[in-house]
Amino acid sequence: MDILTRFELRKIISKKSFYAGILILVAVALFLSIVLVENMQMTGKDGKFVNGVTAIRLKREYNRQLAGPLTIAAMEAAVRRHQDLLHDPDNLDKKGEMTVEANAKYDTKDNQIQFLIMYAFSPVGEYDYYLIDRINPEEMKDFYQKRLGKVQVFLSSNDSDNNYTDKEKAYFIKMNQQIPVPFQMDYVTGWENVFENLPSLFLIIAFVIGFSLAPVFAGEYQNRTDAIVLSTRYGRSKAIAAKLKASFIVSVGLIIFPILIYTFLILGVFGFDGAGAHVQMIKFLAPVPYTVIETYLWAVLIGSLACLMVGALTLWFSSRMSNSFSVIVAAGVLLVGTQFIPDSKNSRLLSYLTDMLPGNMFNGYRKITGYEVFNIGGQLIPTYKIMVVFSIIAIALLIPFTYRAFKKHQVV
Repeated sequence: MDILTRFELRKIISKKSFYAGILILVAVALFLSIVLVENMQMTGKDGKFVNGVTAIRLKREYNRQLAGPLTIAAMEAAVRRHQDLLHDPDNLDKKGEMTVEANAKYDTKDNQIQFLIMYAFSPVGEYDYYLIDRINPEEMKDFYQKRLGKVQVFLSSNDSDNNYTDKEKAYFIKMNQQIPVPFQMDYVTGWENVFENLPSLFLIIAFVIGFSLAPVFAGEYQNRTDAIVLSTRYGRSKAIAAKLKASFIVSVGLIIFPILIYTFLILGVFGFDGAGAHVQMIKFLAPVPYTVIETYLWAVLIGSLACLMVGALTLWFSSRMSNSFSVIVAAGVLLVGTQFIPDSKNSRLLSYLTDMLPGNMFNGYRKITGYEVFNIGGQLIPTYKIMVVFSIIAIALLIPFTYRAFKKHQVV
């Protein structure tokens, strides 16, 4: 790292506001993690509800027993175990329903696989909790075809706001058909909770990045030091490059640090199991052939690029505005204001454009596991992949614009 970059880096991180931002990020990561742990609840072995860490450990114990390929034989066995319990009078109450005690002691451990079966075989738009009581175990051979049928119904239903064309429907059906089966099951609650609050964390990270980078150029104007900087030997070249490099280093640090804390806090409590499971264990109709860890890496990549784009926009604002406060307001409007732009049901172009706003990129998980696609010149490309390309191009374009704006600045 050259001397000028180190100097600019010290200017950014020496401010009290920067350390306040670090504390906010740590506090937010802790808060989001604690909330997820406290909200965890399930039925204990004695039939009573257990919460927090106790519930986490029990669910992990049960789901680890089911880990492995989600085969027809595994599903048939789960259905038979459940129905055998119903055939034993000792497990039934006066109404002929399974007692709470029997359910807690014998049946709850199969909940993960039972829920998948009930979701696949329930009528479209419904969730039949009693389906597992009466379904023929031999019907499990149709499990994966039933899932594909649900995808087809979704793509053709009136509930779909995307108004899919025949070409898009065929595209998503083909995507689903290419997902390897049987799915890999595992305990995935930890990763599921990581995805839960990842968008909120990215939003806070973007705010801190914007706040930290706002003075990089505007601070020179505000403090009347722009004349000094621009009149030096490297003021219109290397000094600007150093500011940009230092800003990039700070932004990357502000992204990596809280993401690692948040992820390891949650997985440290919930468990790291499930990274190799299919993401369909979390989002059953997801059209991608990814494992949970692959989906996480995609989501982190998209959210991180969105934060870097916010940083690049902040620097551009900073090079064009006369004070840091104006830059912070502009960045804040960009982040908060765009959250209230509704999806357009009439204009695909408008939907495409709003998808590319940083605020809509923070929830990369939803885009990855959802049914959203760009039609570019007749070529269909998933929205989440376009987000990656668009953000890289936007950042690459904003950097020279920012460089040029400060270089051509006329000192008053």
